[in-house]
Amino acid sequence: MGQKTSSMARKVSQSVSSMFGATGDDKDGAHHSSALAITPFIYTKKGSRFYDEDGDLAHEFYEERDIGGHSIMEQHWRNLTPEGEVKLRIPRLHVDFPVVICEAPYSGPG
Repeated sequence: MGQKTSSMARKVSQSVSSMFGATGDDKDGAHHSSALAITPFIYTKKGSRFYDEDGDLAHEFYEERDIGGHSIMEQHWRNLTPEGEVKLRIPRLHVDFPVVICEAPYSGPG
């Protein structure tokens, strides 16, 4: 158990130190910036909405059709373009971040 905890702590300290450009093989206390710093944060996500041919953006599109005197709404899937990557306003933690951020207190039964 102690070995797993220390290995997780090592991973976190390495990822945090690499975010700030510190490397483990620094000589004379000099810090070298890393070109590919690993960070536990996510800044973009894949969008779940679509653009139609008019440039409107929505999760789904419907088309009104008149069949036999009755108006019905049919879902429209033609000529839709995915939204693509969306920048998040607030960075999120990656789902595989190996640390418990907050632990709820246990009050026990009763």
